[in-house]
Amino acid sequence: MGSLQLILAFLILSIFQISASAQQVKTITGTVTDQAGSPMPGVSVAVVGTTVGTLTDDVGNFSLTIPEGARTLSFSFVGMTTQEVEIAGQTVFNISLEESLTELEIVVIGYGTAKKSHLTGAVSKVSNERLEQIPTSRIEEALVGKVSGVNIQMVDASAGSAPTIRVRGIGSITADASPLIVMDGIVVSPDYLGSIDMDDIESVEVLKDASSAAIYGSRGANGVIMLTTKKGTAGKTVFAFNAYRGLKYTFPKRRYKPFSTVSEWKEFVLANNNGALTDQMKYIELLGTETRWPDVFFEEGTIASYSLSARGGDDKTKFSVSTNFLRDDGVLLTDNFKKMSLRLNLSTKPHKRISIGGMINPSYSNQRKFADAIHSTLRAAPWLPIYHDENTIQYVKRSSYPNVKVGDYAMERHFDGYILPGNTTGTTISTSSSVNPVARVVEKDEREYHLNLFTNLYATINIIRGLNFTSSISASYQNKQENDWAGQKSDTQGPSGIESQYNTKTTLHLTNENIFSYNTILGKHEINAIAGFSFEKWNITLSEIEGAGFAFDYIRTINAASVIAGASTEIMEESLIAYISRFNYSYDNKYLLSLSARYDGSSRFGADTRFGFFPAGSIGWRISEEDFIKNISWISNLKARISYGVTGNNTGIGYYGSIGRLESITAILNGAKVSGFNPINISNTDLRWEKCVEWGPGIDFGFLKNRLNMSFDYYIRRSKDLLLDQEIASVTGFSTATVNIGEVKNSGFEIELGSLMISTPVISWTASLNMSHNVNELVDFAGASGLITYVDSKRPSEYIALEGNPISSFYGYKYLKDIPIEYLRDPFYPINAKGQSVYVKDLNGDGLITPDDRTILGSPYPKFVWGFNNSINIKMFDLSFTVQGSHGAKTLNLDPQYWEKHFDSQMSYVATFPDKDLVEPRIMTDKCVQDASFVALRSINLGCTIPSKISSKIGINSARIYISGQNIIYIMSDSYTSFNPEGVTDSESPLRGGYQVGAAPVPSAVTVGLTVEF
Repeated sequence: MGSLQLILAFLILSIFQISASAQQVKTITGTVTDQAGSPMPGVSVAVVGTTVGTLTDDVGNFSLTIPEGARTLSFSFVGMTTQEVEIAGQTVFNISLEESLTELEIVVIGYGTAKKSHLTGAVSKVSNERLEQIPTSRIEEALVGKVSGVNIQMVDASAGSAPTIRVRGIGSITADASPLIVMDGIVVSPDYLGSIDMDDIESVEVLKDASSAAIYGSRGANGVIMLTTKKGTAGKTVFAFNAYRGLKYTFPKRRYKPFSTVSEWKEFVLANNNGALTDQMKYIELLGTETRWPDVFFEEGTIASYSLSARGGDDKTKFSVSTNFLRDDGVLLTDNFKKMSLRLNLSTKPHKRISIGGMINPSYSNQRKFADAIHSTLRAAPWLPIYHDENTIQYVKRSSYPNVKVGDYAMERHFDGYILPGNTTGTTISTSSSVNPVARVVEKDEREYHLNLFTNLYATINIIRGLNFTSSISASYQNKQENDWAGQKSDTQGPSGIESQYNTKTTLHLTNENIFSYNTILGKHEINAIAGFSFEKWNITLSEIEGAGFAFDYIRTINAASVIAGASTEIMEESLIAYISRFNYSYDNKYLLSLSARYDGSSRFGADTRFGFFPAGSIGWRISEEDFIKNISWISNLKARISYGVTGNNTGIGYYGSIGRLESITAILNGAKVSGFNPINISNTDLRWEKCVEWGPGIDFGFLKNRLNMSFDYYIRRSKDLLLDQEIASVTGFSTATVNIGEVKNSGFEIELGSLMISTPVISWTASLNMSHNVNELVDFAGASGLITYVDSKRPSEYIALEGNPISSFYGYKYLKDIPIEYLRDPFYPINAKGQSVYVKDLNGDGLITPDDRTILGSPYPKFVWGFNNSINIKMFDLSFTVQGSHGAKTLNLDPQYWEKHFDSQMSYVATFPDKDLVEPRIMTDKCVQDASFVALRSINLGCTIPSKISSKIGINSARIYISGQNIIYIMSDSYTSFNPEGVTDSESPLRGGYQVGAAPVPSAVTVGLTVEF
């Protein structure tokens, strides 16, 4: 924290002294009115390129002290056209703002921009208003609760891990359901999001419907997230520094299970065993040890981020350069994430008709993971110590463990066989033969490294007025390494159990785009059109090697292994070409039309099916511009729209899924080993794209000069021609073959509300609320409706894919009651244990418990998701926060099954007990299906901006101190009994959604930060 403390000290000391070398400042004044000449209170007056600004008072007047070198003033107000005025030595400004109906609010869309007032599709925009001050290591987490129809789920809450993003539900069973990521117009890998510095982001747009996303054709089925980075601006170079540092912690650790301490278990035994202790409890008391495992594995972490940027330029050349370092020490033992990045954006105009620019962005990240399953570490016996000391060493069973010494990791088996007074056979208290849970984590080292280099060059030529041609070349190089090491103390095998594994994936992604764009206004006609060509190529190399049998822990390279356990290499290529076109038309600023078409060709498919056509169209009617509405003063904006589009998804097939492939094998023929090849799939050159067909109406409202805004969208999207494995005749030598068949439907609505609640020179308050509801339905499952799937066949929790229901539904029996404790063979040990089986309900009333008594127990998809955002400014203080809620989702939470030893063989029943035919395994019942609803204070930021009269005296344009938090409040359902209702530990297939065992707890963070511009 040293650098941050120095900066804070410097700032505070400087506030109370007048620098002899202070820069010259001057005060400007003025008045702001509307078109009718009425004064406008609450108008934002700001110096462009700085954070220096003020608000007009009740009669529209303002006074502002500006720093030396200030060139341009910006005047903005919700519902009015923003004006920028050159200062040029003036000291008095009289400004008249025109009503804009958000005319000039620009939204980034695919291959261009559009006025928000002219949008006819479902597009949401999030500007970077202090998002960079949210204490998180990834940009996705900062967007939670900001956009309707976008569900960002923290499935893995460990430091640096990526959340899942779903736009309007899941539409595919085998293909990737993540949205396409586009950075400054270039498609990038989702992994790239982990390397982006939030300070570099200008805005985020989400293309949610098919009419907006169809411009990306075969990859737009899951929506598109578009990131726009900050660029250079003309004027004096502005340096900006943003730093924060703070603590991370978890929610109360007591939540995770009952009887987590020895004393709790002792009370239970005494209450249920006629006031007598069992031999096991007597031994545990004699041992006198206790470990609270949540306190061991969930620790306080720290997070710190430091960003420095410089932006400036002149009328011809502009630049932006930034660098960032972030370290996130998570709340799990050994959980750690570090990243650093550098970004340079440069643009120049060597000729009045030519613009040239480029960007280069290297980045690096290093993540150390929690090396064991959380549920496994937490189910360790509470009496087990971490290490042996002088007390515990005397209880070790020396006949079995003669070499155990003080300081060694303790194992449960070490303590078996101790002879208590009156017991000649010895007492066994172990329930596990595993090594100490701390050893399973600390003595392993699982790391993931990312080295990325992203670069882009472009040139734009203005051919004639309104007609431009842009050609760009981009290259993205990614090197991902996963290095896993298991030391000799991490299991019971000693040196022979040491393992080392190296996995490397390198990806080179090249893109060339050539786009013509035409913009013109002819009287009442406004036209915006593009047409072009795109080519992309990927080269991917995968290599894996694993060694075992190391002599010691100090050398981890594979050449030190006595056994090469496995090695493989794969090389893959993919190409994609596209022809792109879009035509946007506005007549009289009232009637809107948007048409787009994309023709994609992918190397993943056969010669006759590799091209797909993806059209889209939408229309809009700005009713508020009609004469019969225009004179209604309280209606500022009223626009109706409807859209239709087709998008695609090709990720469900693999790089060479349409052709027959061979693998090398060895076999014994006539007593000799021979090499050959074996087919691994059936070729199907008729495979084609999965297609998503979507339509939906929408309406936008604006009232009271757009102080209140609302958007409503309804949609129906049908994902067709799904790539599924269908059963085929065994005579082919295969059991299944991939075909295009099946359909999934998502339908729902989205609402976005925004309001300027208060606007005065002293106080301003803006609030927004977004809500979304989505219904997922499996329409056609290729004749496999009713398919039952499992995550783990050993512990068979069931899912069912039933047409007319969501893709994934939990399936099983309804819990009735537990088996009475007197029918358990050993009811008081192991600690935390409960019976594996329970009585279940006879749903069909036939007096028997059969598979016919199973029913759907819920689905993992939320029914309703919402976000509430607020921003309040009171003079020099500001407060912003986001609250998010998710309701109706279920999770198959198996953590209690592990903690309460439901799978332990010692928990058996006496030979006979009442109605034994009416019981089923607990794991097969709704006892494991829990409510995953939650409400969370996702982010909060409280800041104080140092008055410019003070900061300017020490050569600083602006300075702000802030305290920020993430997940400070997180309210879960009372029926949920683990750490993270969003956590999912098996997300490979939508057919098994919501499976949770050992999900990392949701971390909270509190940080203190400082932003300075100079």
